[in-house]
Amino acid sequence: MVKLKTICRDEKKYNKEKPSDMQRMYRNPNGAVHPLQKAREYKRALNAAKLERIFAKPFLYSLDGHHDGINVLAKNPTKLAEILSGSYDGEVRVWNLTAKTTIYSMLAHEGIVSGLSYIPGGDKFVSSGDDKILRLWSLTDLEKQKCNWKPTTASPNAFKTDYKAHFEYTSKESISSVHCHFNEPLFATGGSVVQIWNYERSSPVESFDWGVDSVIKVRFNPSEVFSSLQIYTNLLLGTSLDRSIILYDIKGNTPLKKVTLKNKSNAICWNPYEPINFTIGNEDGNAYTFDMRKLDQAKMIHKDHISGILDLDYAPTGREFVTGGFDKSIRIFNSFDGRSREVYHTRRMQQIYSVLYTMDNRYVISGSDDTNVRVWKSNASDPLKPLLPREKERLAYCEKLKKKYFHNKEIRRILRHRHLPKFIWNKNRKKQIQKNAKFRKEDNIRMNAPPGTLEYIPEKQAKIADTEE
Repeated sequence: MVKLKTICRDEKKYNKEKPSDMQRMYRNPNGAVHPLQKAREYKRALNAAKLERIFAKPFLYSLDGHHDGINVLAKNPTKLAEILSGSYDGEVRVWNLTAKTTIYSMLAHEGIVSGLSYIPGGDKFVSSGDDKILRLWSLTDLEKQKCNWKPTTASPNAFKTDYKAHFEYTSKESISSVHCHFNEPLFATGGSVVQIWNYERSSPVESFDWGVDSVIKVRFNPSEVFSSLQIYTNLLLGTSLDRSIILYDIKGNTPLKKVTLKNKSNAICWNPYEPINFTIGNEDGNAYTFDMRKLDQAKMIHKDHISGILDLDYAPTGREFVTGGFDKSIRIFNSFDGRSREVYHTRRMQQIYSVLYTMDNRYVISGSDDTNVRVWKSNASDPLKPLLPREKERLAYCEKLKKKYFHNKEIRRILRHRHLPKFIWNKNRKKQIQKNAKFRKEDNIRMNAPPGTLEYIPEKQAKIADTEE
């Protein structure tokens, strides 16, 4: 009797219930059945890398309206589409990023606007200027004043600028920056003396002076209560003109630690998800990440800028941060990587004095000396449109392929390639030649001099000049 082998399949498993249903496909996972699987995956990874660079268009739009260079930016912690900008002529503007328009414009100070900071609720903000005056502004009051104001017949298209502040404080010392506390009704100012202010009092409640020059930037620690230890830590971090970084305890009214670098630091920011770590932007073009428990050496050195870093800001995830430099470029770094993953620049953009990472982790905002506020994508090739589920799956699959084959020379070259302005490329090349010559000279000294003449010091420690407690 003849035996016949037949394939029996259930018709219900292969037919569509509705015309809109996807066709069900079955795949045999046996590797012997798919001998060209790796070749296909490599080709898909190569195409994904090329498409990423083709669709890399990070610049979205610019907001113009300021008449002088932009010195400082601030983001609202509760509203994604609202930011502040302060310029060198004393003007402060409140922007709506969705509508790309100015909500309020006010002449807040005489001279430079040195600092802007929202209070945690997001309904008020503090501004500081070179005129030694601090002003507390309420968005509710500004809206009422705008509604009650009517343009004159002579200038029907005029824009209201004579807003009145909610409260005003006068400082005896110069003010270079301001930052609001995350939990308490306090804010700190940097200058010739670090001062702590209460919203309800017209004079500072505390002041700190450790025999240093003017403090450039001050930042409160974003994590005030450690859930495991239940220790209340009121930590304030500041950078000074004498190249030092200082930790203050405002609860004990004492400075805690001081570390001096070989160059001045212009910017500082805490990691929001790892509040024991902070990153500073230095004049030597490097960003340094420190652990506040061990300040005798840097945790990570982030390199790529050819001139001083003027400002930096962390992403809300704590995994990335953005820097703006004197070399007219914006760079995005991974917090655990020493080199930037992205660089943005334009022909018209000048020195970047302030940068922000938006609260949804999708956009970067920059304010430069050419009076423009620019909005960029944090990932240059990300689509802006709402994605279908199949599109999201496709993008996730491409990302996995690029990570899997990143070790491949060709794919790595495509993904890492960035166009740089000619002056940055030449300066980078010259900087690398000087660095190699320095290392070669030190190696020759160690080879030909008596042992112990020139000890090897790791770069993370060599950048530290002194530490005090």
